[in-house]
Amino acid sequence: KNYLVKVGGIKIGELSWQFKLTDNNYSTKIDLRSKGLLSAIYSFRGEYLSEGINFENQLIPKKYTHFWQTKKTIKNMELEFIDRKLEKIKQSPAEKEKIRLNVFDIHHTNDPLTSFIKIMMGKKNSLVVDGRRHYTMKALSNDNKNQIVVEISNYFNLWADHKRNKFEKIIFEKKNKDFLPSKMFIHFDGRVFRLDEY
Repeated sequence: KNYLVKVGGIKIGELSWQFKLTDNNYSTKIDLRSKGLLSAIYSFRGEYLSEGINFENQLIPKKYTHFWQTKKTIKNMELEFIDRKLEKIKQSPAEKEKIRLNVFDIHHTNDPLTSFIKIMMGKKNSLVVDGRRHYTMKALSNDNKNQIVVEISNYFNLWADHKRNKFEKIIFEKKNKDFLPSKMFIHFDGRVFRLDEY
């Protein structure tokens, strides 16, 4: 699916989301690019990829990568999972300070894409590690039956002050029997990023 990305009613980008599920494996990829009038001032590009095993309709992550680029910075992150635990973090530029939380001993962790897909498949909560943060995604009931609210809780920054929590929640809507959402509202750092399928 393809989405328009808006903040405060202003288009800032476009997002493409692919998901593939077989009897044994799964993969999902997101491409995000700045578009619209503001792209001349603030341009960005993001690529996110998650791959893993499908075991009896249970997704088990194996590898996650993300790439983020603006005019001022380029960041790469690669995570490897073994036996439902994070095995390795590789990032560029490399983090200089010592990690503040031993995420390698936490069982049943997932990358953010796998966790969100698990929520969409009906799971109530999922542990997330994205290389920078560790948190829980939790599906909450909502008065609007067409929407699912995914709360971000138990938030820890791996390399900085644990109390900083910019990622608040995700609200998404689905159409009929579609797997991927038709709309998403990402509450991050005091802003609401709205994604509408087109």
